[in-house]
Amino acid sequence: MAFPGLIRAIGIIHVFVFLLLVFLPSSGGSFVFNYQAIVSGEYWRVISFAALPPVLPGRSPVMSALFMFIAMRITFMMGDGLEEAWGELKASIYVYSVLACMILAQFLSKSAFGEGGVTLYLQLFLVFATLYPRVEFHLFFILPIKVWVLGAIGGGMLLITAFQSPGAALQTLLPALPYLFWASPRLFKWYVTRGQTVARRAKFQQGVLPEGQAFHHCAKCGATDSSHPEREFRVTEEDQELCSKCLD
Repeated sequence: MAFPGLIRAIGIIHVFVFLLLVFLPSSGGSFVFNYQAIVSGEYWRVISFAALPPVLPGRSPVMSALFMFIAMRITFMMGDGLEEAWGELKASIYVYSVLACMILAQFLSKSAFGEGGVTLYLQLFLVFATLYPRVEFHLFFILPIKVWVLGAIGGGMLLITAFQSPGAALQTLLPALPYLFWASPRLFKWYVTRGQTVARRAKFQQGVLPEGQAFHHCAKCGATDSSHPEREFRVTEEDQELCSKCLD
């Protein structure tokens, strides 16, 4: 089941479909999910909608090609990052799971709605942002922004889309199940660990003395561990703390 470079391969497929749509725009209808057409024998539509690229050719082919190039750079980076963190098998299974949920959502809704590459890449981006939250992107090639911020924005837009278009809720939320299945325990563990870390830090700070204040104080000569750090201090049977010189 391990497919080395699976995400890169999907990106290359999207490039070829993008070029096809540039030179033959009418071919896009052959990729769209159509339940009646599938029942009639056009079985490729079960998966072909996922081959639609995240960027569709617009009125400006140059700008569309630029955005497609940027999308592929990010796709290759995500694919390499996921395989490095998970290994080829786990990364492949995650992609298979997302694709299976996308297909299931299409069959349950029997709707032609389904943006294919956009849905797939959003789920890949969410898991990439969770694994590598400190990676920086340059928005508009200028503004540096952490990838976890973009991931949170993407997740928020996913929820907004689901609430604004209840008919498309299945296509937007069901593909997120593999991410939630993986991320929920991880985020819960992070939350618990963060709470424990905050508690330990607070306890440590309570035990730290202000600068210039000593922890040990000799009741006989007045020496402290700050003024005489070479001395040791002991508590006697009379409950008096004395330095090692006075004890001698």
